[in-house]
Amino acid sequence: MINPLVIVRDIHFASSVIVAGVVFFDLLIAAPVLQRGSRFPKAESSFRKTASRILWISLALSIISAVAWLCLLSMRIAGKPFGDVIADGTIWTVLAQTQFGFTWQMRLLLGGLLGACLLLLRKASEGKTNERAATTWLLIAASLLAGAYLGAIAFAGHGEEGTGLGQHIHLAADFLHLDAAGLWLGALVPLALLLASLRRFSEDGWVSAAAAAAGRFSTLGILAVGIFLVSGTINAAFLLGGVHSLIDTAYGRLLLLKVLLFAAMVSLAGINRQSLLPRLSDHVGTEKGARTVQQLVRSALVEIAIGIAIVLIVGVLGIMAPANELTAHLH
Repeated sequence: MINPLVIVRDIHFASSVIVAGVVFFDLLIAAPVLQRGSRFPKAESSFRKTASRILWISLALSIISAVAWLCLLSMRIAGKPFGDVIADGTIWTVLAQTQFGFTWQMRLLLGGLLGACLLLLRKASEGKTNERAATTWLLIAASLLAGAYLGAIAFAGHGEEGTGLGQHIHLAADFLHLDAAGLWLGALVPLALLLASLRRFSEDGWVSAAAAAAGRFSTLGILAVGIFLVSGTINAAFLLGGVHSLIDTAYGRLLLLKVLLFAAMVSLAGINRQSLLPRLSDHVGTEKGARTVQQLVRSALVEIAIGIAIVLIVGVLGIMAPANELTAHLH
């Protein structure tokens, strides 16, 4: 049978990554490329309406799944059904007296603050030109809150199980790993949406805007991949009992599958950067440029599909004993 906790974890990871990705994308790519009140009013309006809808739905799913995760974990700890953990106060004990509960209190607070910041951002973005500075600062604040909200999941994972300096290093690596997922995997969703919106309305100069957005995203992708490699190596050092664990344990084999999927994403992104982006720059304003944008949209959708598979694996890995523990038991 499928473990409900795995499903809830997958929903929570995916929705949290998308929340951070949409906010990061707006600050680092959409805002500079579109420049509110730009020459792409139809594309920008369409993009922002849909992106906002995705953001709010993802934030709601993230908070609901966070509460569901808390309930399922309380049921697992107490070995009791949902009604009992509510009636006897087990869920409140977990929330108030465990590291997981403290982490969830902080994350729910961050989620609420992020929601309030997004409401203020919407109000400011509808204002006049003299409010653009306020919009920028609110967008920066929203990005910091979204990054903290996503990264703090690390304090509910395997990184919290260590002690001393090693624990701090592991937690920092986990935190950065999660935010890198938001920066790349999460931002793929608004990237595909923006490119599709620009192509749909085909306003004057839209291919140049698409090229600028794709170029900025590619640069951020390089940063995200670098963070992934460093933080992933650190995590593996803590969680694996050696390279042989990648084959000898179920945890290691699942982790290896995650690495292979990640490598496939990197390869696809590399092809885009070395082939499609130069082609797009060479054919700005031509039909070939429009076709290249469509190829980039399709590529982004493929990367999103691979990213979903990676998130599903992460949901399973989180409830499994790390390979180093299994190796220690075997020896």
